[in-house]
Amino acid sequence: VLLSWVGVAAYTLQIFYDFSAYSDMAIGLGLMFGFHFDENFNYPYISKSVTEFWRRWHISLSAWFREYVYFPLGGSRVRNKDKLVRNLFVVWMLTGIWHGAEWTFFLWGFLNFLFILVEKFTDFEKRKIPGWIKHIYLLWVIMTGWMLFRANTLSQAVVYLKNMYGLSSNGFYSSTAIMFIREYWIYWILGILFCTPFAKRTEKIFVDGQWKAAGFIGNMLYPIVLLVLFVISFSSLVQGSYNPFIYFNF
Repeated sequence: VLLSWVGVAAYTLQIFYDFSAYSDMAIGLGLMFGFHFDENFNYPYISKSVTEFWRRWHISLSAWFREYVYFPLGGSRVRNKDKLVRNLFVVWMLTGIWHGAEWTFFLWGFLNFLFILVEKFTDFEKRKIPGWIKHIYLLWVIMTGWMLFRANTLSQAVVYLKNMYGLSSNGFYSSTAIMFIREYWIYWILGILFCTPFAKRTEKIFVDGQWKAAGFIGNMLYPIVLLVLFVISFSSLVQGSYNPFIYFNF
């Protein structure tokens, strides 16, 4: 069970950094040529509902489906709630199929449709539920969805899902999982930390000069830190094997 969840957690971080960084590279390259592209990710893993998550994740794709599919169908401003269900179902089935003509993508889309529908009918975002409970709920739904998204076949997804909840007569503890956590602990910490606005808030303090002394030091160190990170990243790419962007598949 533990190894299965470690695998899902690792993929949850990988797919975010793969695609979010890919989008940031496009934004940066665009600025070098005088073009301005909007942000495509807005810290989606700090969300407290599935609805909020999809306002923050892959904003350009969500906006396209909203403008060209959801709104033309009537959106949420329909008298008959059956049409609201239909509109959401069409959008999420198309979103799943857009990623690939596989049952796993269909179920991934259906999972998001189901929870967003429940949230709309229960006014989940307005309910006074502790934020940490909402956050855990969001991560559980999204990580389960990423498992479906990553699985190559439906049967593989079923086997993995059973392992996640101990339904395959598998134990909880895994020495392999503990080894992965210990060996890559720095990546886990940094990966989780930079899913939050930590870097943006730190930048405001050190670079934007909210504190004068900190601003001076920050302006001196900022380019050096970026250069060191660039060298480390480049060295990692040279030493590693071919590892293309996940979203090249789409």
